[in-house]
Amino acid sequence: MNTQEYIESGILEAYVLGALPADEQARVAADIAMYPELAAEVAAIEEAMLTFAKTNAQEPPAHLQEQIWNAIQQNNTAARVEEPVQQQPKTIPFTTPVAAAKPAWQRAAVWAAVGASVLTNFMLLSQRNKLKDDQVVMQQRMDSLQQKQQYLAAAMDNATKEKEMMADSSMQTIVMKSMKPGHPMAATVYWNKVNGDAYLAMKKLPMPPQGMQYQMWVIQEGKPVSMGVLPNTMVEGAIVSRLPMNVKSGQAFAISLEKEGGNPAPTEVYVLGAI
Repeated sequence: MNTQEYIESGILEAYVLGALPADEQARVAADIAMYPELAAEVAAIEEAMLTFAKTNAQEPPAHLQEQIWNAIQQNNTAARVEEPVQQQPKTIPFTTPVAAAKPAWQRAAVWAAVGASVLTNFMLLSQRNKLKDDQVVMQQRMDSLQQKQQYLAAAMDNATKEKEMMADSSMQTIVMKSMKPGHPMAATVYWNKVNGDAYLAMKKLPMPPQGMQYQMWVIQEGKPVSMGVLPNTMVEGAIVSRLPMNVKSGQAFAISLEKEGGNPAPTEVYVLGAI
């Protein structure tokens, strides 16, 4: 037998853990009794597993200790039931003494220690993972609720502003309608004819594509005058925002889609509303 290949095959580790079928377990036990180097390797494996169990052992929470202890007791009880009870001593034939494997009770102790450590770590890890998942779900729900509250507050604020503007006799409401057949879009301008203040609510305009931006215009004496580019936040929230330019006169308001940063003249008008 090539004992080195035997050792490197991993079968001894499976033997120590009791993971082999009964006939295979018995055959490996016979090989261990015959070859001292195999017995020495088994002893080293058991020692390494015991050291690992001691090093990585964690004190389980109080509510887990009883569960772990019951699991170990059940394993030990099953092991005792499987071992035949010898009523009288038997005569064992003399064989050449070799370094034998450790007694079954020691192997059971190693396995119990490793099992207890693995079971404890698994339970603790499962609890930590579940707690982490619950925290993530809860945070997501809180974020979603906060966003809904913010959106509702903004919508209520917009409704209040629009109601006040519509009630103001000095404020003119200009509804801007879609210039794209088959694409319903809309925006509203509230223009104070007295002081020139202008407010915009973008209600049905789609979000601009990447690298594009909406630009506001007022048509004065037949020529478009830029009132600046519009931030995308106005599109997302459909909020009522004051435009940065006062308008003393004009024939219409328009919104076009331009490259990011705007253009000196409109290239693609989306909505238009006559004053």
